[in-house]
Amino acid sequence: MPWDRLPSETNLAYSAFRQYRDLGPRRTVHQLIEISGDSARKWSIKHHWAARSTAWDDEVARVEDLDRLDALRTMHGNHARAARALQGFAMQALAGLDAQTTSAADIARLFELGARLERLTLSQSVEELQGRTPHHDTDDPWTRIADGLASAAPDYIPG
Repeated sequence: MPWDRLPSETNLAYSAFRQYRDLGPRRTVHQLIEISGDSARKWSIKHHWAARSTAWDDEVARVEDLDRLDALRTMHGNHARAARALQGFAMQALAGLDAQTTSAADIARLFELGARLERLTLSQSVEELQGRTPHHDTDDPWTRIADGLASAAPDYIPG
């Protein structure tokens, strides 16, 4: 991988590169600790630190996007199960309505919450949940989520 140690890179130069790489997208060689500025600049040019670090940043973002998509899928599944459970409880309560313990308004509210959560979970994209207008060419929710992640800004956090 581009961020792996190069054959011509000494231990000290590679250690400095890793420190530089881990500073993040706004990194500069001046931020390095315990490395002379001259050595850092020389190694940075010789070993293509900028390009290698950009490749690292891209890979980190790609992995974060995959993790985020997985978390969104898990969240949607959890919400769908919760919605069905709320609806099931409301239906059971409705069938055995006891005016002494459960009000009709409480049962109706539980059913309404379950139905709304299920509808949101199954029909809305991340953009819609965040109040943004979605731009998609498909009705498949997972494709919409993946498309949204692919075009999201690096500081995008769902929720």
